[in-house]
Amino acid sequence: MKNQKTLDALRKKANGKGRMPSLNKVSELLTELGIENSCMEWSEVKWRDNGLRYYTSGGSRTYNGYTLRVPQINMDICSTDSYYSWNTMSYAQQLVKLIDTL
Repeated sequence: MKNQKTLDALRKKANGKGRMPSLNKVSELLTELGIENSCMEWSEVKWRDNGLRYYTSGGSRTYNGYTLRVPQINMDICSTDSYYSWNTMSYAQQLVKLIDTL
């Protein structure tokens, strides 16, 4: 399998270890397995309540990432969401569950 490293990383994350693979790599894995999905590059500017912009750790005003949609399990992930990193283990668990049902 071409995307075996991505699958291994996803399984690791689902068990609470390691890092979540990039959403574009997850999309490649799902496509290879024949699971319908769509992945797009995404960027957004985030605003504070007082009307000022948030800045990234690199000083940029724009947050860049990906969005991944998996209709079969009603999943819609955006890596620029505020709570994305808190939810990655749950995302990985749902994706591994879907993959294991094939």
